Amino acid sequence: MDFLTVLTNARLLKSAVSSLSSSELDEVIQKLKRIYDEKKIDEELNEKMRKERMDALNAIKTIMAQNNISASDLSQLAEAAESEKQIRRRVVPPKYKFTDEKGNILTWTGQGRTPTAFLECIKREGKTMDDYLIHRDDE
Repeated sequence: MDFLTVLTNARLLKSAVSSLSSSELDEVIQKLKRIYDEKKIDEELNEKMRKERMDALNAIKTIMAQNNISASDLSQLAEAAESEKQIRRRVVPPKYKFTDEKGNILTWTGQGRTPTAFLECIKREGKTMDDYLIHRDDE
């Protein structure tokens, strides 16, 4: 039988604890009392937090009404803040142009780690990095 069914039914509970002495039963009662007290404190704390949250939301609602701010205004503000968070990298033009072993023409911006294919190309052709610089005509 389910523990909660026994615990919440007086007749079943009496039958289940009939073999306990009064001191053992007193110990069970003390444990249940501690559990009850903890539960009561948790419930009161949760209710207090819920009430504080509702009070804060009502205060915000009042301020919004006084300043003619709608929920969609807040939504737009949140979207704008989110887009500001996203760091957009500027596009860097390639600085080097080289050919890999398979004949594919590749480029590299010169930023970050040097591509293995570029290092292999330099070694294979016996040139320096400067030999692969892309020269742009002044416009």
